[in-house]
Amino acid sequence: MWDSLKRLLRRRSTQHQVVTDLRCHDGDEDDEISDEFSWIFSPTTLVDSAPWDKYWREQLSHGVAGFVHLFCDDGDLVDVMRANGLRTVLCIGNGISQEPRALAWAGFDVTALDLSPFATEVASKASPPEDYLAQLVGGRSGGLNGHLEFVVGDLCDAGCCPGPYDLVIERKTLQLYPDADLPIAMKVVSNRLASPGIFFSQCHDGSWAPPAPRKHLLEPWFRAEGWQFYGGEVLLRNRVAWLFMTTG
Repeated sequence: MWDSLKRLLRRRSTQHQVVTDLRCHDGDEDDEISDEFSWIFSPTTLVDSAPWDKYWREQLSHGVAGFVHLFCDDGDLVDVMRANGLRTVLCIGNGISQEPRALAWAGFDVTALDLSPFATEVASKASPPEDYLAQLVGGRSGGLNGHLEFVVGDLCDAGCCPGPYDLVIERKTLQLYPDADLPIAMKVVSNRLASPGIFFSQCHDGSWAPPAPRKHLLEPWFRAEGWQFYGGEVLLRNRVAWLFMTTG
């Protein structure tokens, strides 16, 4: 398993193809296709680790686990953190991502929190080369070896990794929460953020197509709570939401 992960971490993906519509067939064939590609979709539970363990095993076995880094380029984040003397980072719902390792390599003290014991073990035991880590932080300087810790836990458990942290990163995790549960999850996560600090949130909308406007799914919550949004400023004076949206 570790050898296969190393190969994935060294692979430079130039393009990928995702099954976007499993409803183009009728009857039994539709059911068979849905079963065949069920591994593509993340579990709906956010409290049971077993489905997530299975999900990550299948991502690895199908050779697509490296896509967790497809939109990861933390160069600008590193620049702002360094300019403001910020040091501590919490990565929420990390899965098998090596983003925490890259940020620690860039000199920050990083905690990675995930519900899946399997994913956490994979992430903690991986040893990607330094040139791969450099890619994840946008080519910024590294080899500074900050503290790195991987933790298994529920992000809604306020006693788990309580912080405060200067930077909280979540990528496509909080958008999985049902509307009824999302405000609680957002509040528990945001309470871990120091001031000044950055709440970085990546939202992915695979169904988006022009001319529809691009909307970050969590933006309404931040606006309702009176958050400031990061606008490119160098020096931070308060807590800011840094929103990043991907499509396709």
